[in-house]
Parts: sequence; structure tokens; C-alpha cells
Amino acid sequence: MDVAKKLRSLFCLLALTIVGCAPIQHSQKTQQPIGKELWAGIGDVILHVNKQRDLKNAFGKSDIFGRKTNEGFSELKLVAIKDSGEVIFHRKDVKILSNETTMSRTPVTTSTGSATTNASGSYYGNSNQGTVTANATTSYSSSTVSPSDDYHAVLSPEQMAIRLKPDERVLVMEGYVIKVLEKTAGAIKYQIEKQ
Repeated sequence: MDVAKKLRSLFCLLALTIVGCAPIQHSQKTQQPIGKELWAGIGDVILHVNKQRDLKNAFGKSDIFGRKTNEGFSELKLVAIKDSGEVIFHRKDVKILSNETTMSRTPVTTSTGSATTNASGSYYGNSNQGTVTANATTSYSSSTVSPSDDYHAVLSPEQMAIRLKPDERVLVMEGYVIKVLEKTAGAIKYQIEKQ
């Protein structure tokens, strides 16, 4: 197989790989363990969920290397436990807008070069002496296409108070179920499950 056919095959394979990438996926991950009994006191974070999305490539699909960008987080904090048994939480949602893509993260560098050498000469003299003249020219250029500027804008956090009545034991947030297993005057025992 000649070099041109190999390059064409490689290019077709690369093009299919890029175009055949999966659609953009959004993902989230908790900082707290799932399915374990936990304790939290007043002011402690009950649940923190980090949110990400796949970087978009030039074809609008997911990055083939699995790179991601930050989309913000949601957080639930224990604020108070009333004498009546009511539990008060504070929820904060932070959203990050970004235009970051695979192209903004990775610059493109192209290089071209050429070398020209001209030699000409003449020999004058006897067998042990002479004069030779020569000249050489080399030119080279390199260019880097810098990535477009990306931005990450943090929107004003959305905040709200959530009250769990004395007889209520379950709270749902961002696809997770928080079960209050036990209450004391200054702490709760709870467990997080995936919805």
C-alpha cells in the first residue's frame, strides 16, 4: 500500500472517530458517600453535588478523550433543629456558564519549512591549492493558531430554606434521596441514596 492510500485510510478513520462521538452528557458526583449512615451537626454540609458536562468537539459531540468542564454545584446545609423536631436546611445552587470546548482548550500549531542550498564553485590553481566559493539559503516558518478565549461565568447563587416537618423523614435533591434516620438537639443521623 502506498503512502497516499495509508494517509487517506488514516484520515477516514480519524474523521469517523470524531464524527461518531457520543452526544454531550451532563454528569454529577456527590462528595458524600452513598448508602452509608452519616452524622451532621448544625452548619455542616449534608450533600454537595458537583456538576460537569463533556467538552464539545468541532462537530458538537463529546470529546473523544473524555475531558469535561465545570457546570457548578448544588449544596444542602443543616441550619437548625427546632425543639418541635422540625429540621431546617439551606440549599444553595451555583451555575457556571462556559463556552469552553475542545478547540478552546487545545491550540493548533502548524509548521512549514524549506531548505535550499546552492553551491557553485570553480577551482583555480595547481593540484595543492585552489579557491572554491559556495552559498546556502535556509528558510523556515512556524505559526500557532491560538485557541479562542473561553469564559466561565458564575451566576448569582440561588438560595432557599427547606423545612422538614417533625413527622417528615425524606428530602429529595438533584436525583438523590436524603433520609433522616435520627435527630438530636444539635445533629442528625442520615443516609443518602440515589433516586
